Amino acid sequence: MSTGTGAGTGAHAERKAAWAVGGSFFAGVLLLVAGAVDILQGVAAVRSDAVFNRVTGYAYTFNLSSWGWIHIALGILVALTGLALLMRVPMARYVGIGLAAVFLVAQFMYLPYAPVWAIVGMALAAFVIWALTTDRGPTGDGNRY
Repeated sequence: MSTGTGAGTGAHAERKAAWAVGGSFFAGVLLLVAGAVDILQGVAAVRSDAVFNRVTGYAYTFNLSSWGWIHIALGILVALTGLALLMRVPMARYVGIGLAAVFLVAQFMYLPYAPVWAIVGMALAAFVIWALTTDRGPTGDGNRY
């Protein structure tokens, strides 16, 4: 007979699991939106739009057009991964963690060109990584699918 006093039992564990599962769904939405915004940001960079700061002397200097193509490609991958997460594709969780890490690094490197969005993008990527790595699903074994 279980008394319900062991580690990981009770209402606290259920609330924590529900938060993580909700966070995983929200991570899918965030990846979809961040990917779409990244595509638009990349298109503006390819067009050499005046939206972005001109930076000289930065360690990670790329041609603005090159950054644009990088962001378009990354944005497509991130958006597709977000869509796959919402469709509950089993591998999407692991791909999402990896792409969110790449997205975080890309936003850090893009910091001088679009500082506000880069900081927001890094925070979103960190949340996505957290949400996808803490999601244990209803069984608690780490496999929701």
